[in-house]
Amino acid sequence: MMVLLLATAAVLLNAACGSRLPERDFTAPPAAAASGSASGGGPLPPITVGIVTSVSSVLGTEAFSGPLYGAQAFFRALNAKGGIGGRQVKVVTCDDSGSGSGNQACVHTLIDRDHVVALVATSALDYAGAPYVSAQGVPDIGGEPIDSAYDRYPHLYQIGGSSEPRDGKSLGWNGVQYATTEVYRYFTQKLGLRSAAVVAYNQADSARYAAQLVQGLKAEGYQVLSQTVDFALPNFGAVAAQMKAHGTQLLLDAMDTRGNVALCQAMAAAGVTVAAKVTNVQNWNAQAGADYQSVPGCLDALWVTSGSRSYEDVRYPAVAAFRAAMKRYFPSREGKLSQWELEGWAAAQWFADAAGSCGAQVDRACLDRYMQRPQPYDAHGLLIPTGFTPKPAPTGPQKACLDVARWQGGANGGWVTQVQDMDTDCFEVPALPYRS
Repeated sequence: MMVLLLATAAVLLNAACGSRLPERDFTAPPAAAASGSASGGGPLPPITVGIVTSVSSVLGTEAFSGPLYGAQAFFRALNAKGGIGGRQVKVVTCDDSGSGSGNQACVHTLIDRDHVVALVATSALDYAGAPYVSAQGVPDIGGEPIDSAYDRYPHLYQIGGSSEPRDGKSLGWNGVQYATTEVYRYFTQKLGLRSAAVVAYNQADSARYAAQLVQGLKAEGYQVLSQTVDFALPNFGAVAAQMKAHGTQLLLDAMDTRGNVALCQAMAAAGVTVAAKVTNVQNWNAQAGADYQSVPGCLDALWVTSGSRSYEDVRYPAVAAFRAAMKRYFPSREGKLSQWELEGWAAAQWFADAAGSCGAQVDRACLDRYMQRPQPYDAHGLLIPTGFTPKPAPTGPQKACLDVARWQGGANGGWVTQVQDMDTDCFEVPALPYRS
């Protein structure tokens, strides 16, 4: 599963310190007393978990907070039903402000002071505390792989799974990682597209990700137009003119929403349309209609892919449960729902299933054993089955599956699933090597 998040140059300059999240937003209401009793006759002690999120980063409070809301909703619903083996789950949250120093402060506080048994649904822009988390043997379950730490360290379990060695020494397999091409194959086979454009900023992270996109597209036989714009003063008009001359059908990018909307405005002014504008899982949210309402041509062409079930697909019981809990515990989020919130819920479900396998002794070693078991895990149908069994570096074609959705209905519309079942929407595709 490819990491699809851009960190802009402005983020790299952020040096804010970590801080606690506002109690009014993230503290669970008092829960019913746990059933059962400890040896002294009182209620069973809670199971304490931590959630680290870059809420107050310079990219805004919505950029990374989705997993936090989804995980919190899951744990509140779980506690309302009695918790895990009669024990309530105590959730301690920490906002690292999107900085490395803030992240280190958060993980030290959660591990050394709060003694969490695990971290869940981490969404950290700069996971500088990852070496300490790993060294302490604290499982980090279902994190978003924004940072490359999940491809390096043991005990860190990203939401999409991994077959990498994760020995703490190097990324991937001796510094080499692999990206599969199922996204590009889908649009070739399903829509018949053969020409693509990739637009990026002149910034290291953006350029690096764009290079991966170009590599994958070319491997699938696309004619590729690669365009780079200045981060501070982008000339999207020139890009639109190049796209028109190129006959671009498929548009991908390594930019933020602001850049995407500006590009779409330039395309509209130049009379450029595309069959599909593909965004990533971080941008799979209910605000797309508002974000792109000024550029209906792009909105009508907006597609998204991921390895998790669409948060709009309520025909699936686990999605319906997620939606019901979000509506109950975070009703103000109804117009801001996102795929990352659903993945935060899936991360919490993963933890709960792991803890449930431990019986009375929920400890880090037991959680690790569950996360490392050979059986694939799907979070009750929310994830394409995955796991953490180390394998040799991939060679030859790989089976890769994906969920696909398209925005329909204009500014007041929503995401409509385009595949019958993500578990069977699979392709045999190459795994392309790259170095970060």
